[in-house]
Amino acid sequence: MYKKILLPIDGSECAERAGGHAIWTSNVSGADIVVLYVVDTYFLRSAYLPNFRGELYDSLQNEGETVVERFRKKLEESQCEGLCKGVKLKTEVTGGKPYEEILDTIRRESIDLVFMGSTGKHGCQKSSTFEGLNRTLFGSTTDRVLRSAKVPVVVVP
Repeated sequence: MYKKILLPIDGSECAERAGGHAIWTSNVSGADIVVLYVVDTYFLRSAYLPNFRGELYDSLQNEGETVVERFRKKLEESQCEGLCKGVKLKTEVTGGKPYEEILDTIRRESIDLVFMGSTGKHGCQKSSTFEGLNRTLFGSTTDRVLRSAKVPVVVVP
């Protein structure tokens, strides 16, 4: 049924729970999992000092590699509690606007299904605006992917 599942991760609890669902689905369907971490380079444009921007990018890139490796290691060590016998895992750390990179990966990798956490590592943003309400229900990246993806997106709280 599914051939490739995308799992965008950011180190948050929601992303970890989404990972559990992706593993279970992969085990049942035989789909490969693409684990994606996106360094938000759009956010980095606000850093005024070029040297600081470069150091911050390197730090965030290292964080992404650590998060992806921690996820891979957890899978290997626990063997997914018997659920990931034949799970093929591909990892990628890239930079850009997170929702754009996720949508690009969906197209580039011919993804059939996406599992995402409802909110990212920054959690819910409280605000009185309508945008704040959307971010309370879903993170802004999740919301944008939900609205634009041409494949099913499963949002895990």
